[in-house]
Amino acid sequence: MNKCIFSLFLVVILTACTSKDLYQIGQDYQKSECVNQAQTGEQHVECNKVISKSYEEYEKERKEIVNQ
Repeated sequence: MNKCIFSLFLVVILTACTSKDLYQIGQDYQKSECVNQAQTGEQHVECNKVISKSYEEYEKERKEIVNQ
C-alpha cells in the first residue's frame, strides 16, 4: 500500500499538478482512508458526508496564518 501511495505521489509531482490539484488529491485520499477504516455502516456514511473546505478557503486560511 505504501509503495502504491509513493508511486502515485511521484507521478503527481512529475506531471506538474497545480497546488489546487494536489490539495484535492489529499482530500480524496483522506476520505478514501476514512471509508476503508470504517467498521460500521454508520461510520461509512459519516465518511461520505464529510465535506472538506474548498481549496480557496484553505488557501485564504493558510495565507492568514503565514502572514501573522
